[in-house]
Amino acid sequence: MTTFNRMKFQELAKTRCDYAVSIYIPIQRGGDNRDKSMIKLKNHVQETEKELGALGLKPREIEDFLKPINGMLDDSTLFRNLSESLAIFRCKSSFEYYTLPIEVEEFSVVSHTFYLLPLLPFFNKKDSFYIFTLSQNKNRLFEATQQHITEIDTGEDFPSSFKDLLGKDTVSQNVNIHGVGSRGRDGEVYSYGKGETDIEDKEWRLYLEDINRALTNVIGLDGEPLVIASVESTFGHFKEYSSYKNIYPEYLSGNFEEESAQVLHERAKEILQPYFDEVKTDKKEVLIDGNVPQVSDLKETIIAADSGRISTLFVAKGKHAWGIYKPEEAKVEIHETKKEMDICLLDLAARKTFLKGGKVFMVEQENLPNKDTKLNAALRF
Repeated sequence: MTTFNRMKFQELAKTRCDYAVSIYIPIQRGGDNRDKSMIKLKNHVQETEKELGALGLKPREIEDFLKPINGMLDDSTLFRNLSESLAIFRCKSSFEYYTLPIEVEEFSVVSHTFYLLPLLPFFNKKDSFYIFTLSQNKNRLFEATQQHITEIDTGEDFPSSFKDLLGKDTVSQNVNIHGVGSRGRDGEVYSYGKGETDIEDKEWRLYLEDINRALTNVIGLDGEPLVIASVESTFGHFKEYSSYKNIYPEYLSGNFEEESAQVLHERAKEILQPYFDEVKTDKKEVLIDGNVPQVSDLKETIIAADSGRISTLFVAKGKHAWGIYKPEEAKVEIHETKKEMDICLLDLAARKTFLKGGKVFMVEQENLPNKDTKLNAALRF
């Protein structure tokens, strides 16, 4: 299982294949409840088997196609450590699943594209964050919410220490930093004990750049706040070399190489309290400025989303609208009930709004500015 972030969403949104299966399961924790979650997944797999069969796939083809998902049902330990929700995506060339700290509607669908609408609240929930302990000797990455913390398996390509860069012949990794400031400042020298030869600024810069490359490969370039745990000088220089756009301005100062995840979690939550306090309620979100141009017709909204005109989109929770969109003709065809391989048009409007820089919020239909429709949009122009 990989970490979910904006980059992963973009990859899922690009996927188009003959049969794209999306399954969402709310997770119930503990004993019998965990078993109930597994039963729900099993039921959706069976429904998917029927749908694939109706589309013309042979039993052996269906068995091979769903093998990775059925393998999850055979893993008795899987459901013990999941968050609030499980999202599964399967097509012929890929299989992904994510555990997410958000509530989702139990749902599954087969189409040409993945159904991604339930994922979008993840990007509005001011609850998730990352913690990165950065030092010469040991680097660790954690993903967390206010309730949970989990260390991320960063893989072999992730530099775990300065020693990884310099080689195992390094005698000492004690860093003596003579100044903190902008790169290239006169007199700024970093010395690293290594016998008769000092390691200068170049090696330290390469180390931080290598970490930045590996880190953004795991969590993307722009996502949840990243809290750095390091000494002051290291924090300052990592901010300078990092391309991650949401490094939290406050950091945990000190050496955290051997600190427990629980202590890191509590310390990080303390400095993140202002971030948590920014959580917006549904009622606040639906207050759209009356002077801003708006649209609520489904066809008009999809065309506006595709052209990047929507700044904010509100979608009714638990609702669907099925049909087909032909972008080359700017034509939307709405069906009363779902036909084979239809897409959810609400999902389409939401993903296009999000991918073109707009914000998407899921709200109860009675909280929509225009309660007679399933979505409302505020336009940029």
